[in-house]
Amino acid sequence: MKNTYLALLAVAGALTASCASTSSQAAPMDEQAMMAKWMEYSMPGEAHKMLEHKVGYWKLKVRMFNPDGSSAGESDATSECAWVMDGRFVEEKTTGTFSGMPFLGRGMSGFDNIKQRYIGSWVDNMGTGMMTFEGSYDPATKTITYKGQGPDPMAWEYVPTRSMETMIDEDHAVMKSYAKGPEGKDYLQMQIDYTRTTR
Repeated sequence: MKNTYLALLAVAGALTASCASTSSQAAPMDEQAMMAKWMEYSMPGEAHKMLEHKVGYWKLKVRMFNPDGSSAGESDATSECAWVMDGRFVEEKTTGTFSGMPFLGRGMSGFDNIKQRYIGSWVDNMGTGMMTFEGSYDPATKTITYKGQGPDPMAWEYVPTRSMETMIDEDHAVMKSYAKGPEGKDYLQMQIDYTRTTR
C-alpha cells in the first residue's frame, strides 16, 4: 500500500513538474528529488501535533455580541473533533441551535507545509458560502491568530475576518471572532467557550 502511495506521489509530482515547466525557469527535477519534495509536502510533522488538543468531545457556550458590546444572544452546542486524512487535518462537527433553529457546522483545520501556516475552513447550514482562513501559532499564549475571509449577506460580498483560538488548558479552550463595526473598528462579535466532555 505504501509503495502504491509513493508511486502515485511520483506520478503527481511528474505531472506537476511538467505543467509548471512552461511557466517556471527552475531546472526540471529527477524522480528522486520530486519524491523527496512530495514527501516533505505531504507528511504531517511537529506543527500538526499542536492540533492534537482539539481532538475529542466538547460542549460549547456560544455568545454573540453587538458592536456596542451588548449581548446579541447565547446558545449551547456540542462538537466532535477527530483526525482525518491520516493525521493531516482535524475535522470538527458541531451541532446546536441558532435563533431557535437547528444548527449544523463543519470545520477543517491543519498546517500547510508549503505556507508554513495553520489553515482552516468552515461551512454550516446557515449559508451557502465557505469561510477560509490561515494564521500562526504563538506558543507563549497558546493561541492561533487567524485572518481570512467570510460571507457577509448584508453587504452581499466576502469580507475580511479575524479570529483567535486559545487553549486554556487540556480541557478548556476559547475561540473569539472579530468583525468591523459601524466606525470601521474591530469588535468582539462572537465568543465560543469549549469545555471537554465525554460522548
